[in-house]
Amino acid sequence: MTNPARICIQILLLLCLAHFTVDIIATTILPLLPTMEEQMGLQPEGFLYGYIIWRITDSCSQMAFGFLGDRYRIRFIIWAGPLLALLCFSVIGYVESPAVMVTLLVLGGIGIAAFHPECAATAGNLSPDNRSRFMAMFALSGYLGQSIGPIYAGSISDAFALTFALKGLTWNFAWGLPILLIVTLGLRRTHTKLETQTATPVIPDTLPSAPLPTREMCLLFTSGIFRVMPVLGIPIVLSYLLANSGFNDMDKGAVASVFMAGLGIGGISCALGIGRNHQRLILWLPPLLATVPVVAIGYVDLVPWIRLTNGLSLGPIHILALTIGALQGIAMPVFISFAQQLMPDRQRLASSLTMGVTWGTATLIFYAAFSIFKFNGNPQGIYWFFGATCLICAITSSLLRPLKNNA
Repeated sequence: MTNPARICIQILLLLCLAHFTVDIIATTILPLLPTMEEQMGLQPEGFLYGYIIWRITDSCSQMAFGFLGDRYRIRFIIWAGPLLALLCFSVIGYVESPAVMVTLLVLGGIGIAAFHPECAATAGNLSPDNRSRFMAMFALSGYLGQSIGPIYAGSISDAFALTFALKGLTWNFAWGLPILLIVTLGLRRTHTKLETQTATPVIPDTLPSAPLPTREMCLLFTSGIFRVMPVLGIPIVLSYLLANSGFNDMDKGAVASVFMAGLGIGGISCALGIGRNHQRLILWLPPLLATVPVVAIGYVDLVPWIRLTNGLSLGPIHILALTIGALQGIAMPVFISFAQQLMPDRQRLASSLTMGVTWGTATLIFYAAFSIFKFNGNPQGIYWFFGATCLICAITSSLLRPLKNNA
């Protein structure tokens, strides 16, 4: 391996380590929403509005950071953003005011939003000829973090008495700070090489910027909204469904972690087995295949039927969660890479659209749909809605034209 290639791999590993850490921190909230509501004295589902505000801030503010990142050098947010998120999400156990809780989640969400576009664009630009594979490795590190975060949070919550449950999240500092220190020092050590290897090609002033492929971006953005809706909605709905059935935070975290582990398995499959000429196929076929398990997971028996030695349990809900996650995860890296290739001179903006704005928009639609189904006394109907979003995603993705250059 040549020296430049070795430097690229070193940088990619550091970025993946940062992504792994950030997504553990970000997903600690998923199984704990019912416990947070109990801590603040709210009724069940009484803090969903706070969750919505957090997710929209986290997702949509990525566009602002992506816009700035394409114009200014703000690489420091690769480590500064995670530090802010670590601080905010680790002290939520000491908060009893909904307004303060929302403030902490919003600030932490801004830190996460600042991190993702810059880090994703840097990872993708390390090897333009292998962009989808590098993005798959980058995405995989996030999925691994997401698979650990919920069960880690649930185990900590259950290890403490209810009064102190969420205060256990301060343990984040014990492992999170050292990892982020390694990332910061590692990137600073390779700063000069990093600039050389990952700089986006500069288009001469005499040449006009490439026009935006409006049709393709609209299709990709629309498909992205419906692609991520089951990914963000299913863990939340299952968390409340399990809480209402008497399951503890560990059980809720285990289901969410299995779901996220499926996303990681899909990411590995993308990295190892997806060629550049199969990108369009991967964008529409997996969501089509996911339609049936997405609907089925809302109607399976919640009682587990396999008990493992460490106390975890498996059942149909875990198998379906793993299947859905794998089918959704295999397409996510290609989805981000496709956008970057459509906008080669605006790659951070492209990353923020696919990793941010689509998630914020999908959150609003999900919350509105969930409210309607609950109001009509049919909360399980949301799973049929999730199935429909998979079909819409498959149809809109199939209308995309193949890229002329699949680099």
